Amino acid sequence: MSRDLLVSFARPVRHEANNLLAALSGTAELMLRSPSSTERDIARAERLRDASARLQALLHAYLALGAPPPADTAPASVIEMMRPLIGLALGPGRKVEVAVAPDLPRLATTPAELQSLVLGLVRSAAEGAACADGIRVALDAAPGGARLSARLEPGGSGPEPAFLSAA
Repeated sequence: MSRDLLVSFARPVRHEANNLLAALSGTAELMLRSPSSTERDIARAERLRDASARLQALLHAYLALGAPPPADTAPASVIEMMRPLIGLALGPGRKVEVAVAPDLPRLATTPAELQSLVLGLVRSAAEGAACADGIRVALDAAPGGARLSARLEPGGSGPEPAFLSAA
């Protein structure tokens, strides 16, 4: 399947998914506010609300791979949006920490290139994740650009960082 075809479906899928998730979230909220809800109903509604929020974040992150954010999107926003995909690459129940330095220069890397670099580093790091509690994805200022790294925690092991040139 071509990337153009995927991109053409990304926005309509996101729109429809948002409609469906709004229905799920709304139902959960009604269940939580109902005076006749039992403790069991409330627990179910809270799980439904949490699952809806996680599904929404996952879908948005996944669909953004097909239709990346605009070129002027801040690197911190691009990486933060990818948090659910980073978690999937590492495995369930593991912590994902995202740290982006506030003093980054403007980068020549597009959001799509940044997404690809992040996923590549995370997938490489995840190969040794059997004993890891989580992962730390960091984008730090470096001379002439920035350094992107993905390190397993504890221990700090991971692939060689990627260098991103300043614009």
